[in-house]
Amino acid sequence: MSFNVQDVLNKIGGSELAKSIGDKVGVGAEQASTVAQDLLTHAKETGSNLLDSAKAIAEKTGLPTEKVEEIAGSLAGTLQEKAGQLGEGAQTMLTGLMGKLQDTPVGDMLKGLDKDGDGNPLNDVTDAAKSMLGGLFGGKKE
Repeated sequence: MSFNVQDVLNKIGGSELAKSIGDKVGVGAEQASTVAQDLLTHAKETGSNLLDSAKAIAEKTGLPTEKVEEIAGSLAGTLQEKAGQLGEGAQTMLTGLMGKLQDTPVGDMLKGLDKDGDGNPLNDVTDAAKSMLGGLFGGKKE
């Protein structure tokens, strides 16, 4: 499954996100957008996280590594926030479905995913997904 970097950026805020990041780190919105695209593309192509991609993108763009790291940190924070929002929405929807499946064979299978034993396997599944996605985002840098 492939994704279009520009589509990802548009879905998480587009030009408003670029302006916000640019204002935060002291670069223009267009430059912040270009760096964000380059960071996501590099991370996708190399399998590295956004912060690990910063040095290569700094060399490519001529921006100081610290500025690119700030952009990477802001972008990673936004991506994590959006992933969390999606996870919460999915969890709410699936919790209702779980109630309906509780006394069925599928419900028994889903109980096996309940790692913490709280009766709700969805939080364990979403935590595992966030953990896997965390490798792309790297650490959130303020």
